[in-house]
Amino acid sequence: MKKLNELIPCDYDTLISSIEDDSRVKNDNYLFCCIKGLTVDGHDFAKDAVDNGAVAILSEKDLEVDVPVVKVDNTNKAMIDVLSRFYDGVDKKLKMIGVTGTDGKTTVASMIYQLINNMSKAGYVGTNGIECEGYKQEGHLTTPFPRDLFTALDNFDKQGCKYVSMEVSSERLLTGRMDDMDFDIAIFTNLTKDHINNHKTYNNYRECKGKLFNMIRPSGFAIINNDDENAAYFRKVSNGKVLTYAIDNKADYSATDIIIAPRKLMFKLTAPTGEYTVESPLSGKYNVYNLMASIMTCQALGFDIETIIENIKNLTPIKGRADIIDYNGKFKVIIDYAHTSNALKNILEFATILTNGGIITVTGSAGGRDNVKRPEMGRIVTSLSNYVVFTMDDPRYEDPNDIIDQLVSGLDDNVRNYERVIDRRDAIKKALSIAKEGDVVVIAGRGNDTFMPLGDTVVRCNDYEEVYKNLKEEVSLQC
Repeated sequence: MKKLNELIPCDYDTLISSIEDDSRVKNDNYLFCCIKGLTVDGHDFAKDAVDNGAVAILSEKDLEVDVPVVKVDNTNKAMIDVLSRFYDGVDKKLKMIGVTGTDGKTTVASMIYQLINNMSKAGYVGTNGIECEGYKQEGHLTTPFPRDLFTALDNFDKQGCKYVSMEVSSERLLTGRMDDMDFDIAIFTNLTKDHINNHKTYNNYRECKGKLFNMIRPSGFAIINNDDENAAYFRKVSNGKVLTYAIDNKADYSATDIIIAPRKLMFKLTAPTGEYTVESPLSGKYNVYNLMASIMTCQALGFDIETIIENIKNLTPIKGRADIIDYNGKFKVIIDYAHTSNALKNILEFATILTNGGIITVTGSAGGRDNVKRPEMGRIVTSLSNYVVFTMDDPRYEDPNDIIDQLVSGLDDNVRNYERVIDRRDAIKKALSIAKEGDVVVIAGRGNDTFMPLGDTVVRCNDYEEVYKNLKEEVSLQC
């Protein structure tokens, strides 16, 4: 516990046991921070927080409550400062690595996490959870809210971590929930027009991503994909030293002589320190970019580049990212998180390397998100697949049939290589049932997500579980 005046300048010495921004939390002696979200204003729930155990309030407004109120200009920034002091500056102790972009965040953050743990100790924060060796924390968001993030950082520190590899979403940057965080390294993977959502415009979306690069410490690094058309913008807004990587354009780190095999990737890396041959068990051209960003990050942190590259040979598949399942040598299944046009294109082009037959794809589009991308997604998936099963993908409050209508709305009348199977579990079963020897079944959109939002409820739906269940049943039938 700490006194309130130890956490923020004020006249109150009230003892604080935790920092919260959810008024529904029932706990003794907590400080409630009134955060303005996109749809909810925490100031409206200050009295509820007091009823549930809050003994002080952090606010941008004058409030009539029976506990001390500390008024600040910006509760987002103030909450970060308060959390930092509450946890003894843990965010300053750890080397913070932030990865942002439309696609590739999870893969890059996970690669860096694996590589560093072969040389030191790091924690991971992202879509696939919150963890380090010896600690695991529940997490359902790409970038957790500050309270959960600082809980993770504190536990990482207690487990002996020196680095944190984390995904940084544009939504978290948009709401200011990362304001006043500092990063040693920020990585830009790419930017496409698939994720406008709450940003309204593409420029707003780009500016939100750019905020991360203003958070780089003066001694830090900005690592930027120079093949992306937005590279110049991110170079301009970055603090710290800018390093670039590319395949097609001139850059500080470049890849040539690329060889892509089903379970192997090789390329020549040209870096400021020399030329190196990179071999990876994680294949696909998109992983050339992901590997370069990961190598650069580790080298910028002071690790030996030859050791980094040697450790790349030991990378393990990242759950829900181009994860390949072999079915008795008959056909292959790829489970991938691809839910944008660019990501679908990448994973389906990779699938062509694996197949001796056809490509059967199961996909949809999440509800409550930007729908402008849907016709292009439909065109890409039907043109790069032999057959497509359109299905639900986190429909939320949208009718899955309406979503599929939009996915197929841009197709020519002569395109007939698809069907709709609304229930995702049935869609996966259908795709597996029609797969023939040499085929590849691509199940795209949800990766390793376990629960699907459906109206006011969530239902359990995990693509891995459905694949293994159906393949096991088929094996049993064959026996």
